[in-house]
Amino acid sequence: MKKTFLGNSQKVLKKFAAATLAAVTLVTALPSQAFAAKATTIQDIYISENSYAETMDSVVEPYIEAYKKTGYLTGEKKVSLYYETYAKENAKGTVVISHGKGENLEKYDEMIYYFLNMGYSVYGMEHRGHSRSGRLGIDETQVSVDSFDNYCKDLKKFVDQVVIPQAGSDNLYLFAHSMGGGIGARFLEKYTNVFDAAILSAPMLEINSGSIPPFFAKLLAHGLSITPYENKYIPGAGPFNATYNFDGAHTRSEVRYTRAWETRIANPELQMGGNSYQWLSEAYYAAAKATSILEASKVKIPVLLFQAGQDTLVEDGGQKTFAKYAKNCTIIRFEDAKHEMYAEKDVVLSIYLDRVFTFLENN
Repeated sequence: MKKTFLGNSQKVLKKFAAATLAAVTLVTALPSQAFAAKATTIQDIYISENSYAETMDSVVEPYIEAYKKTGYLTGEKKVSLYYETYAKENAKGTVVISHGKGENLEKYDEMIYYFLNMGYSVYGMEHRGHSRSGRLGIDETQVSVDSFDNYCKDLKKFVDQVVIPQAGSDNLYLFAHSMGGGIGARFLEKYTNVFDAAILSAPMLEINSGSIPPFFAKLLAHGLSITPYENKYIPGAGPFNATYNFDGAHTRSEVRYTRAWETRIANPELQMGGNSYQWLSEAYYAAAKATSILEASKVKIPVLLFQAGQDTLVEDGGQKTFAKYAKNCTIIRFEDAKHEMYAEKDVVLSIYLDRVFTFLENN
């Protein structure tokens, strides 16, 4: 059974991998090209699956750690929001990351490394109800939200209070994945003059309801969200499950999946489970708004939208509708990719990154 936002795969692959962090120093670990941060192309610094674990430990993590600063700000309804900043001097621009459901910023370490080496500062915030930000579910791992609009308001506070004061007049770019892409689309519609361009990677603009007809799934979510069941787990979902399950992964790259899994296992703060009816209802409402002609037509900045042909979490219909009404949106589709294209196999990711940085350079 395919895993969707409406439930978790039941198939279990009992395989465990040990997390090992290399004891290296920044000075001895990094190649000269990484220090220079002047790669001619992304392929100059691309990390292949063949040497992935070793390179992440000995090169990537020490490199980005040298730039990393952390902090907290207060979001809507006084929810604490964790953030990270990676500021470069004389940056080409500044990238703001909006992550997906159940994710954390560590999952973007590889992307942060690429952005930094290609000359961009990076800022990221963990959304309310996620990881080190204030939790909103009935237990410590449930994904829930009071209002989808508060995701956007939080992101606006982050940009206003943290990003812009540090980035100054730099061009601002949004890099948003899945749920973060749904948040990103609504943000671009609500705050039209903040970002200069945006990348939406498999944005959550139409949820895959699996075997449940979409109309019934929406009716069920909206109906139960106004009952005492609003904070209950949806069918098939539950608290964080530590089982290694590459068969149910949303990437075809096992080495990248394994590292993200090891990171969560090693840090309870990053362990997220399934979602509530309240979250699902809010997500449906947000997707409907984001893809309406009234809202999507407000987006006039250049937008690059990535689609995954093997996506089992979001449908491409909503993405196509958004792209149709937004004034300057280009779709790039990878037929053989799963949902997490930014963490896919080399055959997809290397081309994906070329498209990302070509887009940034041209905008």
